[in-house]
Amino acid sequence: MPVTTVAGLLDAHDDHLRSLVGRVLTRIRGLCYVGDGERCATLPVVLEFAEARLELAAEGFDRLYVSRDELAADPLPDTDDQDDPEHEVGWADLIRPELALLVGATVTAVRVLEHDFRLTAPDGGLVEAWLLGGLELVFADGRALLAVNSVDALEVTAGVPGSGSWRRTALDLPGQDQRAPDRS
Repeated sequence: MPVTTVAGLLDAHDDHLRSLVGRVLTRIRGLCYVGDGERCATLPVVLEFAEARLELAAEGFDRLYVSRDELAADPLPDTDDQDDPEHEVGWADLIRPELALLVGATVTAVRVLEHDFRLTAPDGGLVEAWLLGGLELVFADGRALLAVNSVDALEVTAGVPGSGSWRRTALDLPGQDQRAPDRS
């Protein structure tokens, strides 16, 4: 079931997301095209940690699918069952250099991301809203992993924590106000 708001994400997944703080990222996997190894951005990504997994996919402008330990992220499936050989997919490690640097790093914070959506209506009026955009995992080494909805696609990148024009809601450690927005 997708979530479309920060409150909905926190209601459904707050404990699991906060439990990632202090864990080491051990692997990043995605469904990739068998022919060229490129990740299919419309399909899930699995972030593996010691004794935990986070599974993510995105759809539309603001829908984020989050699950834990539900997907069978095994090696390549039997591609004979897939109809179009050019679009056969299978699980593979995402080994882009910027993501590989995050493997082995410890999560120090998890932040929910929102983006400022603006649309000019046919009548000339402006429609504006903050839409659920994704997640930012901050690591002890000063890097961050961003998993963001890029209109029907989940983009996974590495960068500097707090970069970009996202509105962030930090999930803090137990005993702190986990819903206090971090407007960095």
